[in-house]
Amino acid sequence: MMSSGSVIREVAKKAVNLVNRHEFVRVYTHYDADGISAGAIIAKALLRAKKSFQISFLKGLNDFEAEDDELIIFADMGSGYSQKISEIDSDIIILDHHKPDGEIKPRRNLVHMNPHLFGIDGTYELSASGVAYFFAREFGDNRDLASIAILGAIGDKQKFSGLNGEILREGIEARCIEKTRGVNLSSGKLSKSLEMSLEPFLDFYKKEEELKDFLRIAKLDGEKEVDELSDAEVQRLADAVAIRLLEIGAYEGVFDQIIGTRLIVKNLLLKNPVTLVDIVNSCGRIGATSTAFSILMGSEKALAEGLEISERFKIEILEEVSRRRKEIREGFCIRYLVMEDAPSTSSIATIFSRYLFPEKPLIVLNVKKDGRVKVSARTTEKIAKRL
Repeated sequence: MMSSGSVIREVAKKAVNLVNRHEFVRVYTHYDADGISAGAIIAKALLRAKKSFQISFLKGLNDFEAEDDELIIFADMGSGYSQKISEIDSDIIILDHHKPDGEIKPRRNLVHMNPHLFGIDGTYELSASGVAYFFAREFGDNRDLASIAILGAIGDKQKFSGLNGEILREGIEARCIEKTRGVNLSSGKLSKSLEMSLEPFLDFYKKEEELKDFLRIAKLDGEKEVDELSDAEVQRLADAVAIRLLEIGAYEGVFDQIIGTRLIVKNLLLKNPVTLVDIVNSCGRIGATSTAFSILMGSEKALAEGLEISERFKIEILEEVSRRRKEIREGFCIRYLVMEDAPSTSSIATIFSRYLFPEKPLIVLNVKKDGRVKVSARTTEKIAKRL
């Protein structure tokens, strides 16, 4: 019996064979960190294979209208739109990790790469960028793209076990990723990184005295760069962060993701993948997807713009969290929040569900000015396993 990894590689070979029958590829991918990372992996693989392509970033496929393309790749989307995909008169490749919503009845050739179809947990063990990585690996070595693939896993709060763990091992072997011990914080001065962090959320925004006490008790210099902390300082920081997470009532599952293994990427514009994920996600959320994509493709100019966008986005989200936390409403089995025209739905929902209100599933509704309602439903892995 073939392993799940062997099965996904066999399907990846079919996808590559389908690409090789075409001169041009139309790529559509999602606008979050995982989708943009998947798009960058696909783009680099196609460029190296000397294939022409065009890439676009979408929020979903509800309003999607296919053009006259012979081959379409959908990344980080597609599996949940079986009826829509069935209506498209093109060869199609789907590189997704969301649960399929039904059978796709393709009009032409279809290659559907999704971990759920092979007995792999696509929620925690393989993201869309990971699926895209296995697709890219069948074009050639391409192990250097593992550094981009892990960004998607980090962005989707996944574990580095199973196939994600295999991608990490290949990246380490290719010397584009290093594995160390530490705390997963964005780069920058320690005090600012702690105050502005969305993941992990430590609830220090505009709480200057609390932050000063935190640093004093931990015997840490807030002006020191996160990436320059000594081993002893890292250990003290890890202990202090763990206590802080307990104090604010964070879900226990976040501890292993934040404290312990720290990754370094060696072939991208920034070495800290947490910082890169912050930037790419921020750009995607405000519609600056081309900036995020360009950063992962190696543009220094785009990086400068992305850093500014990330700073503004974090402030907006932290302001919303401060304002909305008193508006959370209690239901019997759930909590819910109704917002009006907030800058992001999922980012706010994630902070509340993972760090401040993890005991029940949370549903966040964001009523936009044009009348549309964005909905984000969040819960912890512990609760999800009981459902």
